[in-house]
Amino acid sequence: MRAVWIASLLLAVAVGWTALGPAGGATAQSANAAATEEDEWDGLPPGPGREEVFYACAACHSLAIVKQQGLSRDSWDESLDWMVEEQGMEPLEPEERALILGYLSEVFGIDRAKYKP
Repeated sequence: MRAVWIASLLLAVAVGWTALGPAGGATAQSANAAATEEDEWDGLPPGPGREEVFYACAACHSLAIVKQQGLSRDSWDESLDWMVEEQGMEPLEPEERALILGYLSEVFGIDRAKYKP
């Protein structure tokens, strides 16, 4: 009985090892590439407006402030107004502002719990 158990264990290890071959390695590589890409953007998840948010926000402060907020689109809009009026941020072009607001309200909006920090 012990020999059957050992044979089963060896078979399971062999099957698991095979699963980690080229396909498994490619998956791990893809995960590492995604992590590296996110690191390049200081933890900002991919999406339309990520680059604009990165450059507009990180120019003055840590993106940790952005990532912890959880504001509605209207509140993000008010925050951008405040930064321009009170903090000396350059006004954004309308198209860029719309992209930034869309990204912030989707990724760091009220429902941000669906995204992992």
